Amino acid sequence: MSSRLLAAAALLAVLSVTGATMVARKVGSAHPAPETAGPAAQVPSPTPGPAATEPSRPRDVFRFADERGTLLRAPGAVAASTPSPQPPPGPRLVGLVRQPGRLLAALTLGGEVELAGPGETAAGVTVLSVGEEAVRIRHADGTESTLGLP
Repeated sequence: MSSRLLAAAALLAVLSVTGATMVARKVGSAHPAPETAGPAAQVPSPTPGPAATEPSRPRDVFRFADERGTLLRAPGAVAASTPSPQPPPGPRLVGLVRQPGRLLAALTLGGEVELAGPGETAAGVTVLSVGEEAVRIRHADGTESTLGLP
């Protein structure tokens, strides 16, 4: 048993020396001696970019604009020539409420939430129909529109 222990210790010693030699070769090859490197082998020093001049801070994943207030875009993205459409004035559908025997629309306007079923008025509109995914409404001016679930 002692011969097995001696053989294992010798193997461990050989592996340690081999590993140390390999590490020394890698470190030595990464930084050549000055007398072996000619003028063509000189590497220019990198110029500091914007990231190098600014102090490193953790990225705020909840912000979509940089500190200068400009929107961040993906490389190659083209800015839209027209502004994004604003939601139409009027109530928004924020959910559906199921009561025994009927389905109600939860509409919000000005921070107030009102419930209404077909034929009822809430948030300045008349509810025409309530479905599982959308609600059909009639505005005060007589126009009709469909509100989808958020």
